[in-house]
Amino acid sequence: MLNEKRIKALIVVSLFVMEAFVWTFNDPGGAWSLGFSGGPDGSPGIISSEENGSDGQNESENEGTEPGGELGDQEMPGSGTDSPGDAEQPGGGNAVGTPESGAPNQNPGSINPGEGITPMTAEEAKAAGVLILVNKTHPIDRDYKPDDLVKIKYYAADRSEAGRYMRAEAAEAFHQLVEKAGAEGIELKMTTAYRSYDFQKTLFDNYVKREGEAAANRYSARPGQSEHQTGLSVDVSSPSVGYQLTGEYANTTEGKWLAEHAHEFGFIIRFPQGKEDITGYLYEPWHIRYVGKTPAKEIYEAGQTLEEYLKN
Repeated sequence: MLNEKRIKALIVVSLFVMEAFVWTFNDPGGAWSLGFSGGPDGSPGIISSEENGSDGQNESENEGTEPGGELGDQEMPGSGTDSPGDAEQPGGGNAVGTPESGAPNQNPGSINPGEGITPMTAEEAKAAGVLILVNKTHPIDRDYKPDDLVKIKYYAADRSEAGRYMRAEAAEAFHQLVEKAGAEGIELKMTTAYRSYDFQKTLFDNYVKREGEAAANRYSARPGQSEHQTGLSVDVSSPSVGYQLTGEYANTTEGKWLAEHAHEFGFIIRFPQGKEDITGYLYEPWHIRYVGKTPAKEIYEAGQTLEEYLKN
């Protein structure tokens, strides 16, 4: 009899716990949250969310996702491998400026983050072609996705497959740049290129949850303000720095070669040193942007930024 009472009590307690669990995850007034597991050097998994703007792409580690698959198998913030910009994050002691990961201890320029500014429409973005300008004051609509994305041939193998795409013209130019560098004994590889609006939102929102909005605005691009959405930008690295994105890349043989020769293939160093007050971001020796050979040559020779070249 005593055992029966204990069993009944256990059943009642179990039912109560189960009911509480179900209510917690089905409370119509509550919202699921998006979290990330994994340490600074690991590949984290995605924890379910209903508010991540990823069109239902909530499964963990969706490897092999094509462009527009939003979450894909991209590395998340804190992974230390292919988080946006791939610089060390707050507390890492080696932060360098980047529109995607940036410098937590500095606030370059006085550029507003774009609130109240009407984003460029998908049609306007297409009309702008390869000279499209995307930054804090020139955001792009979430619906814009290049319709000519092709896969890049030269990439760091441990990075996201979903990020191995660029617009066809830019991809071909990048292949030529890498092959020319290789012929001169310089090894260059892509670490990340295209990223969707929704994936950028996932990244930014996660930084806000972790650090607060004020801090996140200093080292992460809001969705619609990342050049990676254009399919014209690519982050480049080499084995000499372990394929990481670091300010030290500027002092390597590969980084110097890239800075001196990128324009010959239609690329510019998008966030050059000493131009933080214009671009809104600190120096990124790894982030190159395709603009076409003639504009790239003119920008390089004049020591300009894209903003100055386009007078924006």
